[in-house]
Amino acid sequence: MPHLLKLLQNHAGRDFVVGDIHFKTRELHKGLQALSFDKSVDRLIAVGDLIDRGPGMLDGLKLLGEPWFFTVKGNHEQMLIDAYRANPRLPYSAHGAWWWLTIDDESKPMVIDKLDSLPMAIEVETAQGVVGVVHADVPVGLAWDDFTQGLDNTQIQDVALWGRERIKKHHRGGVPGAWRVCVGHTWIPHSLRLGNVLALDVTGGGDGPLAIYSLQDDVVYVDGKASGLDQAERLGEQLNELEQSLTSLKTLLSVNKLIESQIASRDAEARAQQITSTWLTLADDITAIQQLMNALHGLSLLSGEHRVAKQEELQTRYAGTPTGDLLTRLFGSGCK
Repeated sequence: MPHLLKLLQNHAGRDFVVGDIHFKTRELHKGLQALSFDKSVDRLIAVGDLIDRGPGMLDGLKLLGEPWFFTVKGNHEQMLIDAYRANPRLPYSAHGAWWWLTIDDESKPMVIDKLDSLPMAIEVETAQGVVGVVHADVPVGLAWDDFTQGLDNTQIQDVALWGRERIKKHHRGGVPGAWRVCVGHTWIPHSLRLGNVLALDVTGGGDGPLAIYSLQDDVVYVDGKASGLDQAERLGEQLNELEQSLTSLKTLLSVNKLIESQIASRDAEARAQQITSTWLTLADDITAIQQLMNALHGLSLLSGEHRVAKQEELQTRYAGTPTGDLLTRLFGSGCK
């Protein structure tokens, strides 16, 4: 099967790329409706993982026959294909594939053949240049043409289906030879731009609307509203929110409001988790902050000398780190 599908420039309508659908067809159609998607001239390209987890099985499978819909193969499609090829009688339902148990045995080969015929990558011609679509990633440092020409290589296929390095390590080098490259697979709470690479899986198959990227506008939309791609700015906002939460927690601790301080501690922990998702390249530092939030939650249950001793322990443990700076703002240079 050809691993690359090339789409000529759409002069009649607009082109959109959507993140991992995972059978969330109601959210998909709601997002398209908000963008006034016209099935007669517009096109939708998906980053793979059309199947599993969500409720819209029939609508999802129907998309594969629509002339305006295109998708690359995702790791969820590949897992189902591999399981079926290995043992057609296996009652496969892993990774949200419960729907497969409801498919008639006579229909299963047709579904598998259709999924197996999906390209590993899609290339869209635009006025600005080539837009590439792949499920997970392009090997870091590899140009787009070299990537597409090497799709017969199993190692490159593995990165295309499963790779997370670029997003996990926050590589901003981009993919040479393409104007934009759209990927999914790795869940993030907000659409992310790393160089010319756009990460669009904002739900991971869970609740919430899908991210839809307009090639003509160069904008990611969520429920028809533009979604900012400047993660540094978003991180700054979240850090400010976290500092406000810590200030509130400090005030509550100082007046021994136990219940309120527990609530404030949970709020600060939630904000730390948001920061973790937004700034993946700082995973180690954020993990430390999450641990700190857990410690602060325990601190809210202490009083008197026990609280002072715990504060001193935390300040010693995190001395000289960004977490230590947060503690200094929270407790001051010395414990009280």
